[in-house]
Amino acid sequence: MAGLRCAFGVGMLSGSFVLVGGPVHALERIPVLPTTSAAQAALKALEQCRLNGYAVAVTVVNLEGNVMAALRDEHAGPHTFDNSFNKAFTANSLGRAYGLDSTGEIVNRSLAGKAPGIGSFPLPASPLRGLSYSAGGLVIKAGPVVIGALGVSGSPSGGLDEACAARGVQSIQAALK
Repeated sequence: MAGLRCAFGVGMLSGSFVLVGGPVHALERIPVLPTTSAAQAALKALEQCRLNGYAVAVTVVNLEGNVMAALRDEHAGPHTFDNSFNKAFTANSLGRAYGLDSTGEIVNRSLAGKAPGIGSFPLPASPLRGLSYSAGGLVIKAGPVVIGALGVSGSPSGGLDEACAARGVQSIQAALK
């Protein structure tokens, strides 16, 4: 009887390897936004807005929407910090989902009645934490792959915020190719 138990146990183990085995799939390789690049992009965006005479806040998020770098000019309004995060988060999540590179594109689609939203219903401004239908957020790509986003808030318009964001993103693009 002891021999049967041992044979049965070995047979079960052998069977489990056959069931678990099979083709091995390669893991997807996704580039990661380096912290130093995020910090450099944030600083360049802030500096560009300062050169233009605007006190802003800048936030850079990674692919998961986590803050990698955040700066706020000492003269920027208190609302700018949260809004810069919202712009970066929106560009990262909705931009990636809909193949758009900026919150400015999302705003334009919204004005045309084609805003990205949940299902077929467009979302109003900030119904969910982190979403903003305001220009000033840009995705950050490594080649064709979105790896994060940068948001700027505090200049007189979203278009001016977006120009500063573009300077920040451009400052790191060569290192991300």
